[in-house]
Amino acid sequence: MGVVAGMVSLLFIAVIVRVYHLQVVQAAKMHERAVGQQARDITVQARRGGILDRNGVELAVSVEAPSFFLRPRTIKNVDALATALAPILGMDVAEVKTKASSKSGFVWLKRQGTPQQAEAIAALDFEGVGVTGESKRFYPLKERAGQLLGFVGIDSNGLEGAERTFESRMAGGEYTIQGFKDARGKTLLTEATPEFKKFEGKTVILTIDERLQRVAEEAISKQVKDFDAKGGYAVVMDPKTGEILAMASTPAFDPNRFKDFTADAWRLKSVTDTFEPGSTFKPLVLAAALQEKSITLNTMFDTEGGRIQIGKYSIRDSHASGVLSAAQIVQVSSNIGAYKIAQTIGRDKLYQYIRAFGFGRTSGLKVRGEQPGLVWPPDRWAEVSFANIAFGQGLTATPLQMTNAIATVANGGMLMQPRILKSTVDKDGKIIDDSQPTLVRRVLSPEVARQTTWAMSLVTREDGTAKQASLEHYTVAGKTGTAQKVNPETRRYDAHMWLASFIGFAPAEDPEFVVLVMVDEPHKSHYGGVVAAPAFKRIMSEALALRGVRPLPRDKRFQFDDEQSVKELEKLNKPQTLEMETVVLPHIAIDDPDSVPDFRGMTLKQSIERAREFGQLPKVEGWGRVVSQEPPAGTPLTEEVDLVLVLSPASHQALMAEEPSTGTMQ
Repeated sequence: MGVVAGMVSLLFIAVIVRVYHLQVVQAAKMHERAVGQQARDITVQARRGGILDRNGVELAVSVEAPSFFLRPRTIKNVDALATALAPILGMDVAEVKTKASSKSGFVWLKRQGTPQQAEAIAALDFEGVGVTGESKRFYPLKERAGQLLGFVGIDSNGLEGAERTFESRMAGGEYTIQGFKDARGKTLLTEATPEFKKFEGKTVILTIDERLQRVAEEAISKQVKDFDAKGGYAVVMDPKTGEILAMASTPAFDPNRFKDFTADAWRLKSVTDTFEPGSTFKPLVLAAALQEKSITLNTMFDTEGGRIQIGKYSIRDSHASGVLSAAQIVQVSSNIGAYKIAQTIGRDKLYQYIRAFGFGRTSGLKVRGEQPGLVWPPDRWAEVSFANIAFGQGLTATPLQMTNAIATVANGGMLMQPRILKSTVDKDGKIIDDSQPTLVRRVLSPEVARQTTWAMSLVTREDGTAKQASLEHYTVAGKTGTAQKVNPETRRYDAHMWLASFIGFAPAEDPEFVVLVMVDEPHKSHYGGVVAAPAFKRIMSEALALRGVRPLPRDKRFQFDDEQSVKELEKLNKPQTLEMETVVLPHIAIDDPDSVPDFRGMTLKQSIERAREFGQLPKVEGWGRVVSQEPPAGTPLTEEVDLVLVLSPASHQALMAEEPSTGTMQ
């Protein structure tokens, strides 16, 4: 008994010593270990900002979706659980069994499921199965602008398209919540949940017009189908601001199901794919020669019956012609004529203008995968290469580059930086970043741009190559393109591989839109005027109608049967210096947001956009710039205000000299 009592006493003393050691000597260390085992910091990603079109239509939104997880250590019957859950979640029974048998304390079963799946699993009431809410990206218009929008990963991080380009703007902030685990491994919160809205990402508003995007996608899809083509492209741009209003390509792509498509289908092909532009390049060669004063629109060239020999190479026109004026060369799309126009300025000058129009460099759109195209320096041009480049072969460009170059002509010779971001809005709907038009450089004088436009307007007339692109009541300036493609296997031009295109703008006298349509490897026909022009006509018609662009009076449109009008177009000013300096065009300022602004001096487009900011849709009389308004500037804004604007073609300078406006304009 004594021995036993002694042993018990010794054990009791040992326990007391051990308890003292743990609770006193090692108290701090044991507390730290306990906290590490029980406490848990939960990092949560706030809701991602949305993507809207220029009119507020939702293109990408974040919605709440249930995600399902397992606590394998608490699951009692793995087989029964797997058999019940697999059909609900659309998973293999074996896959569910593997996850349920994991030695980990937490395993994701399926993320971003549906509410119906959550209800069905909750009804089963299996122990060890949990559900939590996560943010899921949803694209309500499905394929609409799919390549432009891109998509996000499972953790809502942008992977492609605008989702990636504007990731830093849209990504929600991270916040941490402290909690602890109970004996069954369930996490309980120890502090109040923060206000999620404070961490939400910003909403991005694109320059895209969803209505025009739909029309562009439908128009090129129809041409691709009708001509059994490989694919198609369409770009719609505002030449005065550089805003991209639509950018479409086929085949279509639904970002909601991006895993069902190949990586090739994800690409924004209007900036990643390059082509030889073909005859759509000829107006730029004409413009360069006009700017250098080496020709006029009436300068005559012998196209030598549609065929010339350069060394061992033969250059042909699609239709034989004789002597043509410079304007007629564009009208009938003579390759030989374009080459002879280029000869009047030489290789070095032509190369300078090609670069000035934006070829051989990225546009500044700042999207992933944009290609600069390829333009060899003139010292590497053989004579036949010089001829090829003059009619758009021997160099490559993206559809966006080609659109922006022709937009330079439409914009009076000024090259604008393309953009797809209109503004950024915070969680309270306040605009925090308003993108502005950026002038890259002046390439042509206004007079040369107008002459080139006049020549391009001949293309859609009766004797031109694109009668199918003409519009009733509007003058359309444009150019067809029918370029042979190089076969990647033979590395030679293939007589069965073509790129049919048409690019143009309207109204030619005061352009509102530039539209490019390209159809890749069509069959049945390969001429741009047949394959691409009808799609251009549909897109341009819809664009003019949506913006409410009124036809000009007949006496204000280009005249094609009046010799005097041609002479006026040929009056050239001194060529402008090609400067690389970037200039930001400021918005027109408003002094008092509660009163009617001064619209005098604004164009129709500027005045309508400004009036919309005040919730007004003005009545418009005349054309040109605003010369008077009712009610006068400074009148208090009320719901009863009926805004009437009177426009006149009077010069802007004269108007401003008469009485200064309260705003500033450039």
